[in-house]
Amino acid sequence: MMNASKSKYALLLVAGALSMALSGCGGSDGADGASGSDGAAGGSPAMTINNLNFTFYDTTVQDGVASLRFQVTNQDDKAVVGLQKMRFYALQLLPQGATGVGNASQWQYIVDETCDLSSSCPGTLVDKKNGVYTYSFATNFLDSAGTRTTFNPELAQRFMIRAYNTPLPDGTAVPNSNAFVDYTIAGNEPGYSRKIVATASCNKCHGDVSTAHHSGSYNDVNMCASCHTPNRLSNSDDQFSMLIHAKHFTLGDDGVPAPVYETDALKTCSTCHSDQGELTPDWGNWSKVPTAQACGSCHSNIDFAKGQGHSQQSDNSNCVACHNSEWTEQVHSTDYQNRKAVIAKVGMSATLVANTDDSATLSVTLLDSEGKPLDASTELSKIKRLEAVTNVDPEFPVMGYIASPGSGKAHDSKDLIADNALQSDVSIVDGKLVYTTQVLPFGSGAADTAFSFIGLEMCTSGANLVNCTADSETTSMKAQLAFGTKSGSAPTHRHTDSVSFAGCQNCHGETFQLHKGHHAGFVLSEQLGREVNGKMTVGLDGCVACHTPDGTYTGGAMRGAFEMKVHLLHNEVGVITQCTQCHNDLNLDAFKNKGALATAAGQYTTPITAVCTSCHALGSDGLHSQATLESYGAVVNGDYTAANQAAQSETCFFCHKPTAADHTVVNM
Repeated sequence: MMNASKSKYALLLVAGALSMALSGCGGSDGADGASGSDGAAGGSPAMTINNLNFTFYDTTVQDGVASLRFQVTNQDDKAVVGLQKMRFYALQLLPQGATGVGNASQWQYIVDETCDLSSSCPGTLVDKKNGVYTYSFATNFLDSAGTRTTFNPELAQRFMIRAYNTPLPDGTAVPNSNAFVDYTIAGNEPGYSRKIVATASCNKCHGDVSTAHHSGSYNDVNMCASCHTPNRLSNSDDQFSMLIHAKHFTLGDDGVPAPVYETDALKTCSTCHSDQGELTPDWGNWSKVPTAQACGSCHSNIDFAKGQGHSQQSDNSNCVACHNSEWTEQVHSTDYQNRKAVIAKVGMSATLVANTDDSATLSVTLLDSEGKPLDASTELSKIKRLEAVTNVDPEFPVMGYIASPGSGKAHDSKDLIADNALQSDVSIVDGKLVYTTQVLPFGSGAADTAFSFIGLEMCTSGANLVNCTADSETTSMKAQLAFGTKSGSAPTHRHTDSVSFAGCQNCHGETFQLHKGHHAGFVLSEQLGREVNGKMTVGLDGCVACHTPDGTYTGGAMRGAFEMKVHLLHNEVGVITQCTQCHNDLNLDAFKNKGALATAAGQYTTPITAVCTSCHALGSDGLHSQATLESYGAVVNGDYTAANQAAQSETCFFCHKPTAADHTVVNM
């Protein structure tokens, strides 16, 4: 006889869903749910269900018959009654080394059963009508014909649940949710585990990892790791550690693994593999348990078995002999740590002062790591490039990347230093770099403000700044912004209540070198920060110095205006599936300050329509047809004058009230 009894494993699961009234479901006060009882959440049942929270009480396997007892509550700790469809999984975990010396631990899939009360349920699901449910598997774990592997009661075990988004009988919406519990047949805590990456690490970039695949069904990375295991897959490359690395990395031209999209966050393993306490007790496995399978999923140009790109290895038994944990961590993090160290060595401060002739004088001071001024003359030999781009009106820049049809002017783009040399019209005064811009098209309101975005690229070797040579490596440093007004009043800043750099940093990392190559490169950091509502916030004002309403170097042909370009680029990558991954909110009032945006070569579109079409195609399910939009006041791909005259005539927000959480909201 085999028995297991486990008391009260708690797991909080979060998923979004529509809220609707739940009525007609019985509920009663109950005990806490001690082993052997039908404990309940207590009080009335849940009336809205935004989240499902699972608490496991008993997990038993007796003579091969497995059952579990668990409680489900909503976000308010109210009992959820009447769940209609759940899938139940059973797995066991082979410990590290069990399948061969040097091999990693490995989940073995036993069986899964889907219980749908509207059609069929192989096992027995009992709804206690107080938030407590029990499920008994139909498959006997001792029946090798009915399971995918031989059940071993000595191993650590796992039950998992997928609760489907099938509405309750009265129509109440239920979110897709996942839950799991690890246990032993003896009833003790398992002595080993395989919890390597926390879901929160995935969600930093994905927002909700359930959107990555499988139509939103799985919002816990432990579910992914448990299912993508050898005895359940027909393709061995789909094992989780191999699949997930292959999805995030590709080989660069130099044969070194590189992220599949522009990011510094994935240039250090610790972005995903981090110590998050009981959520990731095995986070260090990436460096402590090197295997050909895991390493080869990033270093895909190596064939360990054939000895191509590495000494021949027929198994994993010798891996750790050479690749110990300390060495592995150092090799995979040194470049990232060096870049962080270099970026911290030099900063900048800057001022921008308007002159009587409508030009502006920019003064840039280099700073050491303690914020003390450096003499630019002594630093010249280490500077590859120092670049400043100046425009007018941070809310809606009036100078184009090329000459704007409105102001007739292109932004002022100037290298103050190039290849260690001071450029024309630039001087060093009291250790500061000083440059006077062209005449700027100052105006009223926000156009009273000019702003300069400054990038600095320095020559580096490892964690050190060095004198530049023809083949020096370079690092983009922390960018700076300077604001100045013609009137002498306080400057206008671009709003940050829609998007700030904090949203970008989740995916791109804190050392991301924006546009390095074509530009000096810009690292957005606290150096750009200003206090907004009592909180230090890094805005994105600098981006619009180049990504103007008139587009960039191709005019409007590539829809380069900032409001559109960020959507277009991120849609191509496919990681962004929810507005909240980037947006704090949607500042609809910002459109009151906008004119038309260039949406094709020489053609302009009214601002709301232009922004919406950067994600949604005209006439698609997500957007009206062009004719309908035009009937609501929009101009689509019209001339500059007509589109700007109509910029404040769009009636979209008469009906639509989009939010970051739900941009489909309609207010009729």
